[in-house]
Amino acid sequence: MNDDQNITRGPLGKIEAAFLAKTGGHPTFSLALARQILGHAKGAPTPQFLERLQSKGWIRRIRRGRFAVIPLSSGEDRSPQLHEFVVAMKLVSPAVIAYWSALNHHGMTEQLLRTVFVATNHPVRRQPGDVLGVTYKIVSLKPDKLFGVMKEWIDEIPFSVTDREKTIIDGLDLPHYVGGVSEITKALTGSWKMLEEKKLRKYTAKIGNSAVAKRLGFIMEALGLGDVEALRTEIPRAPGFSTLDPTMPKHGKYNRRWGLLVNAEI
Repeated sequence: MNDDQNITRGPLGKIEAAFLAKTGGHPTFSLALARQILGHAKGAPTPQFLERLQSKGWIRRIRRGRFAVIPLSSGEDRSPQLHEFVVAMKLVSPAVIAYWSALNHHGMTEQLLRTVFVATNHPVRRQPGDVLGVTYKIVSLKPDKLFGVMKEWIDEIPFSVTDREKTIIDGLDLPHYVGGVSEITKALTGSWKMLEEKKLRKYTAKIGNSAVAKRLGFIMEALGLGDVEALRTEIPRAPGFSTLDPTMPKHGKYNRRWGLLVNAEI
């Protein structure tokens, strides 16, 4: 046993050392994989084995039944060196980095948040909250709203994230998860040349929320972006008025052209 390991962690037995060697190639591992590596049947004391490793500072539980190995290079805080997006992929399935976190990933906002927003396609009874020093917010969507997803990589580990256009549309659908419509306005202003306008219209029609078309059309027109008339022609808008920014008080002027209560400045 290396003396340096004993300075900060409990000493390992032969079985524990062999187990860690076999899990080292995985960013995280499940209780089922631990059983497989150990050759345990379901009734075997695998949870107690993992609890001992955690108490010795060699692994950390990130959610029920899911653990991460803490490498020797982790420093005094003994935290697994995992990117928050990699951890997010293990908190729920399917998992897609979305909303404010996707805006930041695509370089469409300068805001930095401690919260990582993750979309999934089914109800989640319990939020994960704080995991390894990062707060996670899981947003449950109807299955037909989980589209426009792309795969990205961090240190050769894949994760899923909404593409630029879907991130914009999601932000107009549920503005409170991106800090309000003003953040989407900034993103459209700074990233318009990187966006596919036809895909924006396609996603606007597919999201199933008429307010998205109203908000997008109003903002595009106010900023002088794109083909506003194509948006008006291709995507029907429900009668009545929607609020431009539901995160703001409902005070402002009514815009009949777009069916909006304009309660925020663009």
